[in-house]
Amino acid sequence: MKKKIQLFLFLLLAAQSYSQARITQIITKQNDTITDVILKNKYTFKNELFMNLQEKLIVVNMHGVKKEYLPNELYSFTLTYDNESFVYESIDDKLFGQLIYSDQLRLLKVNTRNFFIFIFKRPKNGKTSYMEAKGLSRLISQNVISREMADCPDILKKVDDKTLKIHGVEGVIELIKYYEANCLK
Repeated sequence: MKKKIQLFLFLLLAAQSYSQARITQIITKQNDTITDVILKNKYTFKNELFMNLQEKLIVVNMHGVKKEYLPNELYSFTLTYDNESFVYESIDDKLFGQLIYSDQLRLLKVNTRNFFIFIFKRPKNGKTSYMEAKGLSRLISQNVISREMADCPDILKKVDDKTLKIHGVEGVIELIKYYEANCLK
């Protein structure tokens, strides 16, 4: 039993120590760019890291000074995890969301323990829309789409007759692309 506990603790420390996560760029609300910092958020697994980063970013600079950034202090930051880049942006100065699509609209994803929240802003009026993806399949309900995209009857019709299917993150990106192409004026 003692060896099992020791093995578990070793694996736990190894997972935390050898994960390749680093901050490559921070952009503050004063438009300053910070690059020479090391990530100090505590995490054991990738999903835990991503959820913790939604609340705050903790870094250490080259002089060993620890700094905590909250969503109201930053525009964005870029994280590289195992050679893959992830951009996080401040959402209404309350939390950070992971950018998953950007063109005319910016689509961000926030993970909660039970569901995803997809957030997008319209470029002209700046309206922010929140769409919850609940359930085991993480689908956005027709009621949520009707509420957040009421200004686009074409989308409502396509979702209702199931010609526009929204399955997973890729489906939400397709929904946003369709909205961008057919409903933005």
